[in-house]
Amino acid sequence: MRSATLLALFLPIPMFGQATAQNAAVKYLRADAALRQAYPLSTDGAQKLEKALESPLDEEDENLVRAADEALVELQHGANLKSCDWAISAEDGPLANTAHRGAISELVAVSGIRARIRFHNRDSRGAVDDMIAAMAATRHLSLDGSLASVLIAYRLETAVASILAQNLNLLSTPQLRELTVRLDALPSGSTLDKALEDEEISRSSLLLIANGATTRDELTHRLLTMAPALRSDRQFVEEIIDGCNGSVSGFLRCVQQQQTFASSWARRFVLTPEDFQKEYDSELSLASKANSVIRLLTPNFSRLRWAKAYIQTRRALLRSAIAIQVDGPKAVKEYVDPYDQKPFAYTHLTNGFRLESRLKEAQTAISLAVGTN
Repeated sequence: MRSATLLALFLPIPMFGQATAQNAAVKYLRADAALRQAYPLSTDGAQKLEKALESPLDEEDENLVRAADEALVELQHGANLKSCDWAISAEDGPLANTAHRGAISELVAVSGIRARIRFHNRDSRGAVDDMIAAMAATRHLSLDGSLASVLIAYRLETAVASILAQNLNLLSTPQLRELTVRLDALPSGSTLDKALEDEEISRSSLLLIANGATTRDELTHRLLTMAPALRSDRQFVEEIIDGCNGSVSGFLRCVQQQQTFASSWARRFVLTPEDFQKEYDSELSLASKANSVIRLLTPNFSRLRWAKAYIQTRRALLRSAIAIQVDGPKAVKEYVDPYDQKPFAYTHLTNGFRLESRLKEAQTAISLAVGTN
């Protein structure tokens, strides 16, 4: 459900609106409502718009950003605010409304498309404004306390940073220095280890569901109707309960053990991704044997640790690229790769350059190309 009523879904606005005046979430939801009123978006609008970020620009993109002007003004207002509260509480559990993820995805994509058009038209200042607003919105999205939103935010930020890098050669030296300052001023956002603490420990939806059951049948019913991730799969739910001695008390014990397990690993994100994965695989195997909740319902913490390494590397790549654009190839040493604490590999290209990390994602080295658009 997406319309002007989005605000009512998330944020009960007090009389005169004083308490929400400085909440970026309000601005973003207003922006998405304005976007949908001004431009027809399909139910999968967010996915289509994200694909359009990498597609050749066409007349439809021009029409989109023209119609989205009011929405993008609201987006930038939200991006300029420090506070962003999505008003999602532990009581919401697994049934919490997550339409704000689609709203931010749509707005970031439209802002990115307009930035591309502005870069093409040599309006570099306006394009950078769009880029910074989009990045701030992704950081704000990550603050809702969920792992999914942090991962979505990382994906969106990666797409925006790629557009920015491709066009760094269009910025003057003063603009590049200002860009560095503006990047430093972005909201820090959440991290996967923090979201792990929030989602799996502080507000465990499984614990919330199980606490209302007194019999196995009640527990089964509650899991089938209150846990969307289980997809109403009775056989799967029965397998989980059977793996916890077939009782409510056994299930509660399994969930509490899962919380302890998650808490332990949230604190170990300081390990390198390789060390984390090695230790995690070993401990997960042992913990899963007598606990079906850990075995079947625990997110892959090792993948989360790698995802954090990827975004840290990509952010450092962008900073290094800006420094090189200002001071030349010798500046490659100013920002080291967080993965191995060594300078990125620098390759000169016809119209720019490429920076490459030793860190690989899906067997491909993470890299950033400048001046290739």
